[in-house]
Amino acid sequence: MQIENNYIIYKAQNLENGLVYIGATTNSVAQRKLDHLERANRGESGKFQEAISTYGVDAFEWEQIDTASSTDELAQKEKQYIDEFKAKEEGYNSDEGGGFKKTVYQYNLVDGYLKNTYSCLTDAANAVNANKQCISRTCLSVNKIFRGYYWSYDYKVPFSPTTDKRRKVVHQYLVGGEFTAEYNSVAEASKITGISKSCISRVCRGEREQSGGFLWKYN
Repeated sequence: MQIENNYIIYKAQNLENGLVYIGATTNSVAQRKLDHLERANRGESGKFQEAISTYGVDAFEWEQIDTASSTDELAQKEKQYIDEFKAKEEGYNSDEGGGFKKTVYQYNLVDGYLKNTYSCLTDAANAVNANKQCISRTCLSVNKIFRGYYWSYDYKVPFSPTTDKRRKVVHQYLVGGEFTAEYNSVAEASKITGISKSCISRVCRGEREQSGGFLWKYN
């Protein structure tokens, strides 16, 4: 007998084409199935709702695939399974998941000791005048540095990120020389800031002075 708890990862798979939707809930799989059906009946937009409307709810096999012990762990597992099943690229998920409220830890760069704890991404972002997407990306990155601090979903004192020496880490500075952010690669810096990879690379190589109003250097 399958036991359900308050932190559940579930999968709904279309039996006709094999495409998958991954969800996370603090209720039950049966209740989430009813919720999705009601949203589809109301004509709400979204790949999964539209698929239910097209194929019918009975065309999907629903199952609990994992559990978690907290909302933080639930959010991490949701992202993990969406990636594992390619549910965003090839399935019905519209984003990468992990949207549950998550505790965010802010650490000093010098000694790795905890500076602040925030109950959600929004509070963490407001504290440093940023948006929550930047904080989220930093927490999930390798070096975890943004606005002069380490950021993580994990509590660990003293904090030290796991580094990947194969990548060329990129530092971003204001024109006046103030450090702004660290990125795992030119590609990540380009994705987050919207500045082209070639322009950032040229500044890092010393071929131009700045790009996008910033200075860029390889670390």
